[in-house]
Amino acid sequence: MAAIKSGALPKLKLAPNLAPRLAWQTRRLLRLAGPGAVAGIACALLAVLAQWHATQLDQRQTVLTRQLNAAARAAAVPHTPAPTAAGGVAAFYAYLPAHDAIPDQLKELVKVAQQSGIALAKAEYKPEMDAKAGFLRYRITLPVKADYASVQTFLIGALQALPTLTLDSVAFKREQIESGDIDARIQFVLLVRQETRR
Repeated sequence: MAAIKSGALPKLKLAPNLAPRLAWQTRRLLRLAGPGAVAGIACALLAVLAQWHATQLDQRQTVLTRQLNAAARAAAVPHTPAPTAAGGVAAFYAYLPAHDAIPDQLKELVKVAQQSGIALAKAEYKPEMDAKAGFLRYRITLPVKADYASVQTFLIGALQALPTLTLDSVAFKREQIESGDIDARIQFVLLVRQETRR
């Protein structure tokens, strides 16, 4: 099969009197069809236009309905006033666990250690009173021997399980480089409300 050269393609030539011929042909067809057909075609075109306009309005209504629903949900959410310094301090004290909850907090800490694969052999507990503060700092020192990943899991798990527990310091020591276990000295501070006087 021979390839066709682009120069060999026939060129489309339009008649120079195309516009007047189309106008004449349109008038002739309208005369042949009659006024009823012309009215029917006009009605069909109006119906298509009305349908297109209705579709546009429906899409616009859907968008506006979504915006109104979002505005209604936003208006239904109660407005919280901006926190003041006094309100923030009061909320902080209310958030702290009671002094009587210290044993439960320590049990939760031991539970997190066991889940992390760490055995707590001993611990030091020391309450630190601050006359100016309305809360008690309960310092917890834990010597731990385990692999680094377990210690890291324990630290993250403890801080997530006890929201008022803070990590004060952690020190790592390894006897030999080849050893998989490390000696870690972890110091937590547990914040609790001061003991109520009776």
